[in-house]
Amino acid sequence: MESSARLLSRKESYAKVELSVHEARAEGKRILAMIVELDRFYRVIDTKGTDFGHEVLDVMMNRLIELSKQLAGSEPPVLSNWGSHSFLLLLYISKEDSEFDVCWQAAEAMKHAAERPVPDGDSELYLTASIGACYFPQDGVTGEALICRAESAVQQSKENGGNRITFYKSEDTDRMNRRIAIESGLRPALYQRQFHLSYQPIYRLGDGRLRGLEALIRWNHPELGVVSPKEFIPIAEHGGLIIPIGEWVIRESCKMLARIRKYGLHDLRMSINISPLQLHDPSFMNTLLNVLEENRLEPSSIELEITEHYLFHSSETAVTALSRLRATGVRIALDDFGTGYSSFSNLKQLPIHCLKIDKSFIQKIDLQGAERHIVESIIGLVQKLGVEVIAEGVEYEGQYRLLKEWGCNYVQGYLLGTPMEPTMMDTSMFRRAASTEERAESGSSHHDGETNAAECRVYCPQ
Repeated sequence: MESSARLLSRKESYAKVELSVHEARAEGKRILAMIVELDRFYRVIDTKGTDFGHEVLDVMMNRLIELSKQLAGSEPPVLSNWGSHSFLLLLYISKEDSEFDVCWQAAEAMKHAAERPVPDGDSELYLTASIGACYFPQDGVTGEALICRAESAVQQSKENGGNRITFYKSEDTDRMNRRIAIESGLRPALYQRQFHLSYQPIYRLGDGRLRGLEALIRWNHPELGVVSPKEFIPIAEHGGLIIPIGEWVIRESCKMLARIRKYGLHDLRMSINISPLQLHDPSFMNTLLNVLEENRLEPSSIELEITEHYLFHSSETAVTALSRLRATGVRIALDDFGTGYSSFSNLKQLPIHCLKIDKSFIQKIDLQGAERHIVESIIGLVQKLGVEVIAEGVEYEGQYRLLKEWGCNYVQGYLLGTPMEPTMMDTSMFRRAASTEERAESGSSHHDGETNAAECRVYCPQ
């Protein structure tokens, strides 16, 4: 291929791709389209400067030109600059070739070429590359469609950590369209009051009394239906909307706790999930304390939950913010323990009051397996560090009995109560919360609604 390919503009590249697709369609050929993107190339610019960065890109372009000629055989390839540090390649595939094998080998060859060291004075620079690939005509019958599919695939490679090859799948487009719909719907959802909170009870194992509630955000999208927090929270974090959404959750849950207080339950706690991005907001602590003051709640009535994965990958700023919050009296809980990379030595350095064992461990403790011994050990060791333990996802009486035998402090799960809408919560649940121990001993129950039935189930194992 002529070296002028490096001078093709983006518009010219589109035109060249459309022409190639037109020829392939007329001659019954197949095409492999690839976008090769250098991972984290900004680091080269930051440390070595713009001029050196351009030299690296020239080296990469020359390598890929030579390689594309070898891969193409008699058919001329299409290769051009596609972005500041990415390249677009189109290769024709012979009908006699095994499509996937040939395409995978071509993609691997391009990746290995990009990863070969680049001279840097007396040393060498090593880079990695993310590649997104697709086929004509399976994945698109126009040049624009092929490019979009290749860009979608390379984005998947980057989202999965980079340094990998991803071939386009139709599910990628569905996933991307859904993400766009969620992104565009998040902002109006906040102001149109599409969010609401459900509350799941947490009980003490020692006496069966209600310890508090966990506030769980819910979103019923007008077109997508129910959208899981696991899906929209990361998108809200990426788009910067987690700060106002998080503040709304705090305000609503504190209002709910203040309403419960009129039943005389002044020792109940409200657990609220937060994002590390909220901890980086300079106004977060003052906002939280102001909301508590507005609702006449003491700081210790709120327990902020942050997931293990987030906390152990957060900056020193986030940990410092948690320490400052703890100093005011706000309680801190480490959520989903066991799913990340924490160790007991690390736990000593964290400003936490409570640890929640992830439900993936709790689900199997009533079986004769490793989880049974792991959970028992966690409870004993963590409590020796002066940290309380909550078991999540308790669904069976056998699990409940074992946790009580091991001395777990608190339990939460469908055996005890499902997440409830505020309008569905039976107020008698709070009136009777202070006398549940007597109810458990007498075996009495009140069958006046679904909530009461859920409440009573916690006492059956006793």
